[in-house]
Amino acid sequence: MARVSLATLEGPAGFSKRYVVKRILPEFARNPQFARMFANEARVAAMLDHPNIVRVFEFDRENGTYYLVMEYVDGASLDQIVRAARKGGVPLGPDFAVEVGLPLARALAYAHALKLPDGRPLSLVHRDVSPGNVLVSRDGVVKLTDFGVVKSTITNTVAGAVKGKLSYMSPEQITVQNVDHRSDLFSLGVVLYEVATGLRLFRGDSLGATAVRVMRAVVPPPRSVMPETDPRLEAILMKLLERDPRARYQSASELYADLEGYRTSGAGDKRSIPVTDMVNLLFPSDSHIAMAHTPGSMVSGSASISVNTPGFDVDSSANAMDGEADVPLQFMHDDDPQRPVFPVPRDMTPTPPPSYRSTHGSTHASMYGSTHASMPPSVSVPVLTVEQGVSMKLILAVTLACLVGSLIFWFAVF
Repeated sequence: MARVSLATLEGPAGFSKRYVVKRILPEFARNPQFARMFANEARVAAMLDHPNIVRVFEFDRENGTYYLVMEYVDGASLDQIVRAARKGGVPLGPDFAVEVGLPLARALAYAHALKLPDGRPLSLVHRDVSPGNVLVSRDGVVKLTDFGVVKSTITNTVAGAVKGKLSYMSPEQITVQNVDHRSDLFSLGVVLYEVATGLRLFRGDSLGATAVRVMRAVVPPPRSVMPETDPRLEAILMKLLERDPRARYQSASELYADLEGYRTSGAGDKRSIPVTDMVNLLFPSDSHIAMAHTPGSMVSGSASISVNTPGFDVDSSANAMDGEADVPLQFMHDDDPQRPVFPVPRDMTPTPPPSYRSTHGSTHASMYGSTHASMPPSVSVPVLTVEQGVSMKLILAVTLACLVGSLIFWFAVF
Protein backbone atom coordinates (compact mmCIF):
# COMPACT_ATOMS: atom_id res chain seq x y z
CA MET A 1 0.00 0.00 0.00
CA ALA A 2 2.82 2.43 0.81
CA ARG A 3 6.50 2.91 0.23
CA VAL A 4 8.55 3.87 3.26
CA SER A 5 11.94 5.47 2.71
CA LEU A 6 14.56 6.88 5.02
CA ALA A 7 15.23 10.45 3.96
CA THR A 8 17.57 13.28 4.89
CA LEU A 9 16.33 16.82 5.35
CA GLU A 10 19.15 19.13 4.32
CA GLY A 11 19.23 22.84 5.08
CA PRO A 12 21.69 25.72 5.21
CA ALA A 13 24.98 25.70 7.14
CA GLY A 14 25.28 21.91 7.00
CA PHE A 15 21.95 21.24 8.72
CA SER A 16 20.89 17.61 8.26
CA LYS A 17 18.23 15.47 9.91
CA ARG A 18 16.82 12.05 9.12
CA TYR A 19 13.12 11.49 8.58
CA VAL A 20 10.85 8.85 7.14
CA VAL A 21 8.87 9.55 3.97
CA LYS A 22 5.79 7.40 3.49
CA ARG A 23 4.12 7.47 0.07
CA ILE A 24 1.16 5.63 -1.41
CA LEU A 25 2.31 3.16 -4.04
CA PRO A 26 1.36 4.17 -7.60
CA GLU A 27 -1.06 1.26 -8.03
CA PHE A 28 -3.04 2.48 -5.00
CA ALA A 29 -2.72 6.22 -5.55
CA ARG A 30 -5.93 6.50 -7.58
CA ASN A 31 -7.96 4.39 -5.17
CA PRO A 32 -10.14 6.75 -3.10
CA GLN A 33 -10.31 4.30 -0.18
CA PHE A 34 -6.53 4.22 0.25
CA ALA A 35 -6.26 7.95 -0.27
CA ARG A 36 -8.91 8.53 2.39
CA MET A 37 -7.13 6.24 4.86
CA PHE A 38 -3.86 8.02 4.20
CA ALA A 39 -5.46 11.41 4.69
CA ASN A 40 -7.18 10.22 7.89
CA GLU A 41 -3.83 9.09 9.26
CA ALA A 42 -2.34 12.49 8.52
CA ARG A 43 -5.24 14.49 9.97
CA VAL A 44 -5.28 12.58 13.22
CA ALA A 45 -1.51 12.22 13.58
CA ALA A 46 -1.10 15.98 13.13
CA MET A 47 -3.05 16.45 16.37
CA LEU A 48 -0.94 14.00 18.34
CA ASP A 49 2.15 15.22 20.17
CA HIS A 50 3.39 12.63 22.63
CA PRO A 51 6.82 11.04 23.22
CA ASN A 52 5.37 7.55 22.80
CA ILE A 53 3.60 8.24 19.49
CA VAL A 54 5.43 8.51 16.16
CA ARG A 55 5.15 12.12 15.04
CA VAL A 56 3.98 13.26 11.62
CA PHE A 57 5.57 16.51 10.49
CA GLU A 58 4.09 17.09 7.06
CA PHE A 59 1.37 15.84 4.74
CA ASP A 60 1.38 16.90 1.11
CA ARG A 61 1.03 15.76 -2.46
CA GLU A 62 3.64 15.47 -5.20
CA ASN A 63 2.81 14.50 -8.79
CA GLY A 64 -0.67 13.51 -7.66
CA THR A 65 0.60 11.19 -4.89
CA TYR A 66 0.14 11.82 -1.18
CA TYR A 67 3.11 11.53 1.14
CA LEU A 68 3.81 11.87 4.86
CA VAL A 69 7.03 13.09 6.46
CA MET A 70 7.37 11.24 9.73
CA GLU A 71 9.69 10.80 12.66
CA TYR A 72 12.47 8.28 12.11
CA VAL A 73 12.79 5.57 14.75
CA ASP A 74 16.12 3.75 14.69
CA GLY A 75 15.09 0.33 15.91
CA ALA A 76 12.60 -2.41 15.13
CA SER A 77 8.93 -3.20 15.40
CA LEU A 78 7.76 -5.31 18.31
CA ASP A 79 6.87 -8.23 16.06
CA GLN A 80 10.42 -8.26 14.67
CA ILE A 81 11.79 -8.21 18.22
CA VAL A 82 9.66 -11.17 19.28
CA ARG A 83 10.60 -13.12 16.18
CA ALA A 84 14.28 -12.35 16.68
CA ALA A 85 14.10 -13.43 20.31
CA ARG A 86 12.47 -16.70 19.34
CA LYS A 87 15.00 -17.41 16.59
CA GLY A 88 17.88 -16.54 18.90
CA GLY A 89 16.58 -18.52 21.87
CA VAL A 90 16.27 -15.40 24.01
CA PRO A 91 12.92 -15.34 25.84
CA LEU A 92 11.41 -11.91 26.45
CA GLY A 93 9.14 -12.79 29.34
CA PRO A 94 6.63 -10.96 31.54
CA ASP A 95 8.89 -8.08 32.60
CA PHE A 96 9.65 -7.15 29.01
CA ALA A 97 5.90 -7.04 28.40
CA VAL A 98 5.52 -4.63 31.33
CA GLU A 99 8.31 -2.35 30.07
CA VAL A 100 6.63 -2.21 26.67
CA GLY A 101 3.14 -1.92 28.11
CA LEU A 102 3.85 1.13 30.27
CA PRO A 103 4.70 3.56 27.44
CA LEU A 104 1.91 2.14 25.26
CA ALA A 105 -0.56 2.72 28.10
CA ARG A 106 0.71 6.30 28.35
CA ALA A 107 0.31 6.81 24.61
CA LEU A 108 -3.24 5.45 24.59
CA ALA A 109 -4.21 7.44 27.68
CA TYR A 110 -3.10 10.60 25.90
CA ALA A 111 -4.76 9.73 22.58
CA HIS A 112 -8.05 8.62 24.15
CA ALA A 113 -8.35 11.82 26.19
CA LEU A 114 -7.51 14.21 23.35
CA LYS A 115 -9.97 17.01 22.60
CA LEU A 116 -10.63 19.10 19.51
CA PRO A 117 -9.80 22.83 19.58
CA ASP A 118 -13.44 23.63 20.34
CA GLY A 119 -13.36 21.40 23.41
CA ARG A 120 -15.28 18.46 21.98
CA PRO A 121 -13.73 15.02 22.63
CA LEU A 122 -11.89 13.52 19.69
CA SER A 123 -13.19 10.08 20.78
CA LEU A 124 -10.18 8.42 19.19
CA VAL A 125 -9.98 4.64 18.87
CA HIS A 126 -6.79 3.38 17.22
CA ARG A 127 -8.40 0.05 16.16
CA ASP A 128 -5.06 -1.45 15.13
CA VAL A 129 -2.97 -1.84 18.29
CA SER A 130 -0.77 -4.73 17.19
CA PRO A 131 2.93 -5.64 17.31
CA GLY A 132 3.63 -4.34 13.81
CA ASN A 133 2.46 -0.90 14.91
CA VAL A 134 4.73 -0.72 17.96
CA LEU A 135 8.25 0.57 17.33
CA VAL A 136 11.11 0.21 19.81
CA SER A 137 14.25 2.29 19.35
CA ARG A 138 17.78 1.25 20.21
CA ASP A 139 17.49 3.60 23.17
CA GLY A 140 14.52 1.64 24.48
CA VAL A 141 11.90 4.24 23.56
CA VAL A 142 8.57 2.63 22.67
CA LYS A 143 6.27 4.38 20.19
CA LEU A 144 2.82 3.63 18.81
CA THR A 145 2.37 4.28 15.09
CA ASP A 146 -0.01 3.90 12.11
CA PHE A 147 -3.30 5.66 12.72
CA GLY A 148 -4.55 4.73 9.25
CA VAL A 149 -7.71 2.94 10.41
CA VAL A 150 -8.42 5.19 13.38
CA LYS A 151 -11.97 5.97 14.44
CA SER A 152 -12.63 9.50 15.67
CA THR A 153 -15.05 12.39 15.41
CA ILE A 154 -13.09 13.83 12.47
CA THR A 155 -12.78 10.65 10.38
CA ASN A 156 -15.35 8.69 8.42
CA THR A 157 -15.93 4.98 8.94
CA VAL A 158 -17.60 2.63 6.47
CA ALA A 159 -20.53 0.95 8.19
CA GLY A 160 -20.32 -2.83 8.33
CA ALA A 161 -16.61 -3.03 7.53
CA VAL A 162 -14.12 -4.53 9.94
CA LYS A 163 -10.84 -2.66 10.23
CA GLY A 164 -7.85 -4.04 12.07
CA LYS A 165 -6.13 -7.41 12.31
CA LEU A 166 -8.29 -10.35 13.25
CA SER A 167 -6.27 -11.86 16.06
CA TYR A 168 -5.75 -8.47 17.76
CA MET A 169 -9.35 -7.29 17.56
CA SER A 170 -11.68 -7.10 20.51
CA PRO A 171 -14.84 -9.24 20.47
CA GLU A 172 -16.98 -6.15 19.91
CA GLN A 173 -14.76 -4.98 17.05
CA ILE A 174 -14.90 -8.27 15.17
CA THR A 175 -18.70 -8.42 15.51
CA VAL A 176 -19.07 -4.89 14.13
CA GLN A 177 -20.45 -3.39 17.31
CA ASN A 178 -19.80 0.20 18.25
CA VAL A 179 -16.29 0.31 19.70
CA ASP A 180 -14.75 2.77 22.12
CA HIS A 181 -11.34 3.19 23.75
CA ARG A 182 -11.77 -0.04 25.71
CA SER A 183 -11.41 -1.97 22.45
CA ASP A 184 -7.83 -0.65 22.16
CA LEU A 185 -7.16 -1.84 25.71
CA PHE A 186 -8.27 -5.36 24.79
CA SER A 187 -5.96 -5.29 21.75
CA LEU A 188 -3.10 -4.09 23.93
CA GLY A 189 -3.88 -6.95 26.30
CA VAL A 190 -3.46 -9.45 23.46
CA VAL A 191 -0.10 -7.92 22.53
CA LEU A 192 1.21 -7.96 26.11
CA TYR A 193 -0.11 -11.46 26.77
CA GLU A 194 1.71 -12.81 23.71
CA VAL A 195 4.96 -11.02 24.58
CA ALA A 196 4.80 -12.22 28.19
CA THR A 197 3.96 -15.87 27.46
CA GLY A 198 5.25 -16.49 23.94
CA LEU A 199 1.86 -18.01 23.05
CA ARG A 200 -0.29 -16.82 20.16
CA LEU A 201 -3.56 -16.17 21.94
CA PHE A 202 -6.31 -16.23 19.31
CA ARG A 203 -4.69 -17.19 16.03
CA GLY A 204 -6.36 -20.24 14.51
CA ASP A 205 -5.66 -22.43 11.50
CA SER A 206 -7.91 -20.27 9.34
CA LEU A 207 -9.48 -16.83 9.31
CA GLY A 208 -12.78 -18.31 10.44
CA ALA A 209 -11.17 -20.18 13.33
CA THR A 210 -9.36 -17.02 14.41
CA ALA A 211 -12.60 -15.03 14.28
CA VAL A 212 -14.38 -17.62 16.45
CA ARG A 213 -11.59 -17.55 19.04
CA VAL A 214 -11.68 -13.77 19.22
CA MET A 215 -15.46 -13.73 19.62
CA ARG A 216 -15.31 -16.32 22.41
CA ALA A 217 -12.32 -14.60 24.05
CA VAL A 218 -11.35 -17.64 26.11
CA VAL A 219 -7.99 -16.75 27.67
CA PRO A 220 -5.78 -19.35 29.40
CA PRO A 221 -4.31 -17.85 32.59
CA PRO A 222 -0.76 -16.69 31.82
CA ARG A 223 0.69 -18.86 34.61
CA SER A 224 -0.66 -21.95 32.83
CA VAL A 225 1.62 -21.02 29.93
CA MET A 226 4.46 -19.22 31.71
CA PRO A 227 4.52 -20.50 35.33
CA GLU A 228 6.93 -17.80 36.51
CA THR A 229 4.38 -15.06 35.76
CA ASP A 230 3.62 -13.09 38.92
CA PRO A 231 -0.03 -13.41 40.06
CA ARG A 232 -0.38 -9.62 40.12
CA LEU A 233 0.68 -9.32 36.51
CA GLU A 234 -1.59 -12.21 35.58
CA ALA A 235 -4.52 -10.33 37.14
CA ILE A 236 -3.67 -7.23 35.07
CA LEU A 237 -3.54 -9.20 31.82
CA MET A 238 -6.75 -11.09 32.55
CA LYS A 239 -8.58 -7.85 33.35
CA LEU A 240 -7.40 -6.34 30.06
CA LEU A 241 -8.74 -9.38 28.22
CA GLU A 242 -12.22 -9.52 29.71
CA ARG A 243 -14.78 -10.23 27.00
CA ASP A 244 -17.22 -7.69 28.44
CA PRO A 245 -15.85 -4.14 28.02
CA ARG A 246 -17.49 -3.16 31.32
CA ALA A 247 -15.28 -5.68 33.16
CA ARG A 248 -12.04 -4.44 31.62
CA TYR A 249 -9.92 -1.48 32.58
CA GLN A 250 -12.03 1.56 31.88
CA SER A 251 -9.09 3.75 30.91
CA ALA A 252 -5.48 3.42 29.83
CA SER A 253 -4.55 5.63 32.79
CA GLU A 254 -5.96 3.03 35.15
CA LEU A 255 -3.95 0.35 33.37
CA TYR A 256 -0.80 2.45 33.57
CA ALA A 257 -1.23 2.90 37.33
CA ASP A 258 -1.48 -0.86 37.87
CA LEU A 259 1.49 -1.66 35.60
CA GLU A 260 3.60 1.01 37.31
CA GLY A 261 2.57 -0.31 40.72
CA TYR A 262 3.63 -3.79 39.69
CA ARG A 263 6.95 -2.56 38.32
CA THR A 264 7.86 -0.49 41.38
CA SER A 265 6.88 -3.29 43.76
CA GLY A 266 10.02 -5.20 42.81
CA ALA A 267 7.99 -8.27 41.92
CA GLY A 268 9.66 -8.75 38.56
CA ASP A 269 12.49 -11.02 37.55
CA LYS A 270 15.79 -9.37 38.43
CA ARG A 271 17.45 -11.36 35.65
CA SER A 272 15.31 -9.88 32.88
CA ILE A 273 17.12 -7.95 30.15
CA PRO A 274 16.24 -4.23 29.86
CA VAL A 275 14.47 -3.18 26.67
CA THR A 276 17.47 -1.17 25.43
CA ASP A 277 19.86 -4.07 25.90
CA MET A 278 17.43 -6.52 24.33
CA VAL A 279 16.99 -4.47 21.16
CA ASN A 280 20.74 -4.03 20.73
CA LEU A 281 21.37 -7.69 21.50
CA LEU A 282 18.91 -8.85 18.86
CA PHE A 283 19.78 -6.10 16.37
CA PRO A 284 23.51 -5.39 16.66
CA SER A 285 24.62 -2.39 14.65
CA ASP A 286 26.59 -4.57 12.23
CA SER A 287 23.58 -6.79 11.41
CA HIS A 288 21.76 -4.27 9.21
CA ILE A 289 20.84 -5.63 5.78
CA ALA A 290 21.02 -3.08 2.98
CA MET A 291 17.74 -2.49 1.21
CA ALA A 292 17.10 -1.60 -2.40
CA HIS A 293 18.08 1.98 -3.08
CA THR A 294 15.14 4.25 -3.75
CA PRO A 295 16.33 7.41 -5.48
CA GLY A 296 14.28 10.57 -5.64
CA SER A 297 13.63 13.77 -3.81
CA MET A 298 10.80 15.84 -2.44
CA VAL A 299 10.60 19.53 -1.75
CA SER A 300 9.45 20.65 1.68
CA GLY A 301 9.40 24.39 2.19
CA SER A 302 12.86 25.82 1.64
CA ALA A 303 14.68 22.60 2.47
CA SER A 304 15.12 19.56 0.26
CA ILE A 305 14.17 16.12 1.51
CA SER A 306 16.47 13.76 -0.37
CA VAL A 307 15.42 10.13 -0.35
CA ASN A 308 19.01 8.98 -0.32
CA THR A 309 18.79 5.80 1.70
CA PRO A 310 17.11 2.44 1.17
CA GLY A 311 13.36 2.14 0.96
CA PHE A 312 10.91 -0.72 0.91
CA ASP A 313 7.30 -1.31 0.04
CA VAL A 314 4.94 -2.14 2.85
CA ASP A 315 1.28 -2.75 3.32
CA SER A 316 0.95 -0.38 6.25
CA SER A 317 -2.12 -2.30 7.29
CA ALA A 318 -0.30 -5.60 7.32
CA ASN A 319 1.08 -7.32 10.36
CA ALA A 320 2.91 -10.41 9.31
CA MET A 321 3.27 -11.36 12.95
CA ASP A 322 -0.16 -12.79 12.40
CA GLY A 323 -0.03 -13.22 8.67
CA GLU A 324 -2.87 -10.73 8.49
CA ALA A 325 -3.76 -7.35 7.14
CA ASP A 326 -6.64 -5.04 7.87
CA VAL A 327 -9.68 -7.05 6.91
CA PRO A 328 -11.17 -4.76 4.25
CA LEU A 329 -7.90 -4.63 2.33
CA GLN A 330 -5.82 -7.77 2.13
CA PHE A 331 -5.24 -11.07 3.87
CA MET A 332 -1.58 -12.03 4.08
CA HIS A 333 -0.03 -15.42 4.69
CA ASP A 334 3.67 -16.04 5.11
CA ASP A 335 5.18 -18.80 3.01
CA ASP A 336 8.00 -19.65 5.41
CA PRO A 337 7.33 -19.00 9.11
CA GLN A 338 10.83 -20.11 10.06
CA ARG A 339 12.73 -17.63 7.89
CA PRO A 340 14.46 -14.78 9.72
CA VAL A 341 14.42 -11.31 8.20
CA PHE A 342 17.79 -10.29 9.54
CA PRO A 343 21.01 -12.11 10.41
CA VAL A 344 20.86 -13.88 13.76
CA PRO A 345 24.05 -13.20 15.76
CA ARG A 346 26.44 -16.16 15.52
CA ASP A 347 26.62 -16.58 19.29
CA MET A 348 22.89 -17.25 19.53
CA THR A 349 21.35 -20.67 19.23
CA PRO A 350 18.36 -20.47 16.88
CA THR A 351 16.31 -22.87 19.00
CA PRO A 352 13.49 -21.75 21.30
CA PRO A 353 14.07 -22.81 24.93
CA PRO A 354 11.45 -25.02 26.64
CA SER A 355 10.00 -21.96 28.42
CA TYR A 356 9.13 -20.55 25.01
CA ARG A 357 6.75 -23.37 24.24
CA SER A 358 3.07 -23.45 25.01
CA THR A 359 1.42 -26.00 27.29
CA HIS A 360 0.50 -27.93 24.15
CA GLY A 361 4.14 -28.19 23.10
CA SER A 362 3.84 -25.94 20.06
CA THR A 363 6.62 -23.48 19.45
CA HIS A 364 5.85 -19.77 19.66
CA ALA A 365 4.62 -18.68 16.25
CA SER A 366 6.69 -16.70 13.80
CA MET A 367 6.11 -12.96 13.93
CA TYR A 368 6.67 -10.82 10.87
CA GLY A 369 5.78 -7.20 10.23
CA SER A 370 6.66 -3.78 8.91
CA THR A 371 8.66 -1.07 10.58
CA HIS A 372 10.14 2.28 9.71
CA ALA A 373 13.61 0.79 9.61
CA SER A 374 15.62 -2.30 8.87
CA MET A 375 13.25 -4.56 6.91
CA PRO A 376 15.12 -5.95 3.91
CA PRO A 377 13.38 -6.21 0.54
CA SER A 378 14.40 -9.87 0.28
CA VAL A 379 11.55 -10.73 2.62
CA SER A 380 8.60 -11.30 0.33
CA VAL A 381 5.13 -11.99 1.67
CA PRO A 382 2.74 -13.42 -0.90
CA VAL A 383 -0.50 -11.49 -0.91
CA LEU A 384 -3.95 -12.82 -1.68
CA THR A 385 -6.00 -9.78 -2.60
CA VAL A 386 -9.60 -9.76 -1.44
CA GLU A 387 -12.23 -7.56 -3.06
CA GLN A 388 -11.99 -4.13 -1.53
CA GLY A 389 -14.68 -3.20 0.91
CA VAL A 390 -15.21 -6.77 2.09
CA SER A 391 -17.51 -6.55 5.08
CA MET A 392 -18.30 -8.55 8.14
CA LYS A 393 -20.61 -10.77 6.08
CA LEU A 394 -17.61 -12.67 4.72
CA ILE A 395 -16.15 -13.29 8.14
CA LEU A 396 -19.50 -14.26 9.63
CA ALA A 397 -20.11 -16.69 6.76
CA VAL A 398 -16.76 -18.38 7.35
CA THR A 399 -17.36 -18.37 11.10
CA LEU A 400 -20.81 -19.93 10.69
CA ALA A 401 -19.35 -22.67 8.52
CA CYS A 402 -16.78 -23.43 11.22
CA LEU A 403 -19.45 -23.54 13.92
CA VAL A 404 -21.66 -25.86 11.88
CA GLY A 405 -18.70 -28.14 11.28
CA SER A 406 -17.92 -28.17 14.99
CA LEU A 407 -21.51 -29.05 15.88
CA ILE A 408 -21.59 -31.90 13.36
CA PHE A 409 -18.34 -33.27 14.79
CA TRP A 410 -19.66 -32.92 18.35
CA PHE A 411 -22.88 -34.87 17.65
CA ALA A 412 -20.98 -37.50 15.66
CA VAL A 413 -18.60 -38.17 18.55
CA PHE A 414 -20.99 -37.89 21.49
